[in-house]
Amino acid sequence: MNKRPELNRILRLKQLMKTEGVGSLLVTRREDVRYLTGFTGSAGSLLVASGKPCLITDFRYQLQSRRESSGATILIQKKDFFSALRKTADRMGVETLWFDESSLTIETLKKLKKIGLRAREHRDLVRELRLRKDRQELAYIRLAIRRAEDSFQELKHSIKPGATERELALKLEYLMRGKGARRAAFDTIVASGGNGAMPHASVTSRRIRKGDLVTIDFGAEAHGYLCDITRTVCVGRPSPRQREIHELVRTAQDAAMKSIKPGVSCKSIDEAAREVIRRAGHGAHFGHGTGHGVGLMVHEGPSVSSLSKDQAEPDMVFTVEPGVYVPGWGGVRIEDMVLSTETGMKLLTTLPRELESI
Repeated sequence: MNKRPELNRILRLKQLMKTEGVGSLLVTRREDVRYLTGFTGSAGSLLVASGKPCLITDFRYQLQSRRESSGATILIQKKDFFSALRKTADRMGVETLWFDESSLTIETLKKLKKIGLRAREHRDLVRELRLRKDRQELAYIRLAIRRAEDSFQELKHSIKPGATERELALKLEYLMRGKGARRAAFDTIVASGGNGAMPHASVTSRRIRKGDLVTIDFGAEAHGYLCDITRTVCVGRPSPRQREIHELVRTAQDAAMKSIKPGVSCKSIDEAAREVIRRAGHGAHFGHGTGHGVGLMVHEGPSVSSLSKDQAEPDMVFTVEPGVYVPGWGGVRIEDMVLSTETGMKLLTTLPRELESI
């Protein structure tokens, strides 16, 4: 495995820029800068043009940037970012900066104009590169998944009547950190009983009761890469309705997974899951997208939803997470991460997808 894949990523970006007629690109999103250079600091922008890219950061990171970064020269700003950017642009012979329209504020655009740099918006070229994961990224994602799944298996011993949602969420995050994760991928969701009807419920002090369905949405981190997994378990013996709705969600997830092939639209993957739930009379109880990409961000491309313009291609990693949420009753969500391949998809998560009775 290449220990510094950032060099290859910058080369691929430059090739894409040449094809698109983009002479110089200003990269400001933190995750994009990390993807291209390896720099993990909270303040850093990358100017990519002919020659070696330049990473602009501040005094706090003068040692860290040199230790972490590859493929870029480093400029420590002395006055402010815009003065440093102007200096870098002059040195690189740049007068026009292309940028991803979603990554810069209007205030920033005004300041670029003030220092004499023209700004031109373009579609997100770094996003296009990040859609497909390389070998190192896949290794880190798999490690994050292993940390999360091992922690969840340990947590199951604590899912019992009397435990609160908050206690379970905190314990799961503690377990993931104990296995090497620097943080949870996002705020852990533990939604029991009627709270399960809220797809993104906040944890509460509600105590778990016998007969509850408990939906747990969680993820760990590994070298900056994240995972996103959800399981719904039953505390005690499931009722016929609980079994029925859980099996419906699993059938919908299976349908979506089977539809994944190179070139297929992500919109049609979403529809494959949605149609199963709709036919069962629960269409109104499934109101979110079927999935999303995961990598350095827990929500990134591709989007798997009814509005998506993406299509599945080899080496993409995304979730498949249909759900049914019934107000006054509760909910079920099953979420797994998959790798799109040349022939279909590979399941990256390994936890059982059947309804577990705890």
